[in-house]
Amino acid sequence: MMKRIERVYQRLLGTWQNSSKEEILKTQGSSAKEIAEELMLTRANTSLELNKLVREKRVLKVKSYPVRYLPVEVLEEQLNLQWNTEIEEVLNLSEFEETVNDTVEKSNRNPFELMIGNKGSLKKGVSQAKAAVHYPPNGLHMLLLGPTGSGKTFFANKIYQYSIFEKLIDKNSSFESFNCADYYHNPQLLLAQLFGYVQGAFTGANEDHIGLVEKADGGVLLLDEIHRLTPEGQEMLFYFIDHGYFNRLGETGLKRKANVLIICATTEDPNSSLLETFLRRIPMTIQIPALNQRSVQERIALTKFLFEQEARRVQRTFLVDIDVINALINTIEYGNVGQLQSQIQLVCAQSFLHNLHEKEEISIGIQELPEDILSQWSSSSQNIQRSKEVEELLDVTTKIYPSTQEITNENYEGLNIYEIIEQKVKTLEEQGISEEQIHQYILTDLHLHVKNFINNKTINYNLLKFVDPDISNLTMELKVIAEKNLKVRFDRKFLYYIGMHLDAYFRREKKDKLISQLDIREIITEHKNEYDVVKLFKDKIEQTLRVILPEIEVIYLTMLLVSIETLEEKKKVSVLVVTHGNSTATSMVQVAVELLGAAPIAALDMPLDITPDEIFDKIVTQAKELDNGCGVLMLVDMGSLSMFESKLIEKSGVMIKTIPNVTTSMVLDVVRKINYMDLSLGGIYSSVMKDFLATVHLHQSGRVKAILSICTTGSGTAKKIEQMILGILQYSTEETIEIVTVSSLKFQESIPKLVDQYQVIATVGTRNPKIGVPHITLEDLIEGSGESTLRQIIGLPYENKNQKDQKNTVIKELCQDTLNMHLVYLNPHHLTDLLIDWTKDLQIRLGTTFSNTLILKLVVHTAFSFERVIKKNPLAYNDLWNEENNDLLEAVEGTLSTLEEKLLLNLSDDEKRFIVEVLANE
Repeated sequence: MMKRIERVYQRLLGTWQNSSKEEILKTQGSSAKEIAEELMLTRANTSLELNKLVREKRVLKVKSYPVRYLPVEVLEEQLNLQWNTEIEEVLNLSEFEETVNDTVEKSNRNPFELMIGNKGSLKKGVSQAKAAVHYPPNGLHMLLLGPTGSGKTFFANKIYQYSIFEKLIDKNSSFESFNCADYYHNPQLLLAQLFGYVQGAFTGANEDHIGLVEKADGGVLLLDEIHRLTPEGQEMLFYFIDHGYFNRLGETGLKRKANVLIICATTEDPNSSLLETFLRRIPMTIQIPALNQRSVQERIALTKFLFEQEARRVQRTFLVDIDVINALINTIEYGNVGQLQSQIQLVCAQSFLHNLHEKEEISIGIQELPEDILSQWSSSSQNIQRSKEVEELLDVTTKIYPSTQEITNENYEGLNIYEIIEQKVKTLEEQGISEEQIHQYILTDLHLHVKNFINNKTINYNLLKFVDPDISNLTMELKVIAEKNLKVRFDRKFLYYIGMHLDAYFRREKKDKLISQLDIREIITEHKNEYDVVKLFKDKIEQTLRVILPEIEVIYLTMLLVSIETLEEKKKVSVLVVTHGNSTATSMVQVAVELLGAAPIAALDMPLDITPDEIFDKIVTQAKELDNGCGVLMLVDMGSLSMFESKLIEKSGVMIKTIPNVTTSMVLDVVRKINYMDLSLGGIYSSVMKDFLATVHLHQSGRVKAILSICTTGSGTAKKIEQMILGILQYSTEETIEIVTVSSLKFQESIPKLVDQYQVIATVGTRNPKIGVPHITLEDLIEGSGESTLRQIIGLPYENKNQKDQKNTVIKELCQDTLNMHLVYLNPHHLTDLLIDWTKDLQIRLGTTFSNTLILKLVVHTAFSFERVIKKNPLAYNDLWNEENNDLLEAVEGTLSTLEEKLLLNLSDDEKRFIVEVLANE
């Protein structure tokens, strides 16, 4: 039996397939009511099927009254149009002819020419993309870098369209997109989606499945959030890139071949999240700018384009007030085009509701803007200058016509929010509901649809990253209470500071009382209005979260509220964020400043090739510049940097405190406390360290404590790390703490299970799994700062007396571990002891201190030199000798003589010169 949708289509086709062009243009098609009567169906069911046919591009909707429908097949034949567009709806057929011709003309143009910013902020990126796709024989794979919502997916699609335009790939080739984050916690399924799988490859694999690589053969594959791809996945992918062959998961023997242009996209620093071997195979890196990095002209053009797309959906002309555009382009944070699009969709939908009976034009005024957008725009002094720039480029009212370009927003697939509004309004009107009540119902429903089907609103977008969502929602309610009772309008800082304070309060296990009874009485007396408002806060918090809020917390909140109101300028502790990498520290500081406003904070990014002396000098310079007499809190990513603390204080004359394992959340917490809590350097240090260590124990009770020992190559090195940790713990605590070894190649699969099984208090080793607990690097263990961190985690004071011995023990074990695998004739344990003693003599002779890395290099290299003497296979030094190294050579020869006597072996002059090279190149 024929399906209902086909019955509807065949009836519509039969009605119009023999009609003349004149008749079609005059009548404009059939209505749902007419088709329903002919087929004896309900009008609602007929309308449902017709709209499905519209979405399938088989039928065109003419937005007359009543709405009429025509088969695309008839339009192509009778109107002689080559209709290869994505047009679904038109106001009338005459406009349709013009629209199709215009769209066909545009489709014959270079896709990059239609892209906003192709001659501005995206000019370099477009040039790079063109060069990449034209590179013989099959183009260069690309990596797109840019923040969330900056348009990386859109740009990748333009690369695909350009490749078709240039006839580099077939017009029927596929553009496949895959978000690696969707299967981040299940690497097996991630690889199965990419490469496919055969029946029985894993539980649930009931039949063969083609992967995205295979689907994209001859076309383009976009891998979004590529930093989420596991190391195994990266290795499989670069094998495919190198050879063009792959296997489905569970498949053996058969080699499949595909030719795919791969475009990767990420918001992260690729050097810190992707394997170097993988990056080498993606030679073209393209930076996509954030919205706030683009010119005012480009932002206006983007805003108008997004309004045009909404005008097309609703088939109305929009009259947009200049203040609406001004507010939208000057308040969207983090340069997110996706957020701008969400706000425009919301504004248009609300305007459509308020002008439901307007058939031609809809006015969009500032009253349609969400409250958070209005408050941000009106409260920022920076927006005054920005507004002037917009006013020079736009009229008071901008007329927006329906776009002729294809709507590419995947969030709208299967959803026309304007149809939903129309249908619900009609239903409510039939029930006799007043217009005012209808608007209230629909607006509530509209916000739910926008939240569920479109991108999240920006009202608490950034706060949710760091604060529990329930706390975030509660904080917005508290803001309303405060504004109503204090007759003050608070900006977004209220949300951030009160929200983060409450979140921190409910996460703490112990509530410290730091205020005396005298201070409490003074606060209540001097700030009675704020205290009364916070008591209202207390009632709301207790009612919402079903908790009891102690009086001391009411006092803290009162102090915080007063601080936010006054914002008095005073001298504050400064903050210096120091991390390895090209932009990590800068990114953390930028987020803190954007969220919490100006603060005495600076970032110091350290490229991986910078020397320790250079790091030291840069920190001294920055500390001097930052300090205003209150000291500097240094937040660092590696515990070894804290070893500089005493020397930094001596050299700079600035009081410095150091906290390791810095995160963005930690930076936010520090800035909040500095700006609004009037704490000293010692007070902030103690407070942050307490919160830092408290996160380790949060939600962990009732399980055995464990430290995860992670290495890259397997369990061997992790076992060695385990021995180091046990050597520290046995002198630190009698508490049972298990050391669990994990391979970093499988840690994404293993660690979630271990986190459920154990109370994980720390991770140690070559890779940080970032699971919300402190991570200690191998270097930190060697330096001794790792012991300090471990002792703090288990709640014991750090004893510095054995740090040197511990450091030497770790170096010794690492040397022995390496020599055990390679030496044949010499005893690695005995030789290691002798060589470490020799490096001590050499350091004394040269009047310097060697780094751990240099000690390891010298011990291993010199051990191999003595082994070569026994094998009678010494190295020959054929390079031109640098006379500047004569002093080093003399020191090496002088200190080696004792060792040579003990071993009854003599190194050649050439071997000694190679040892000098190791020293000179460090």
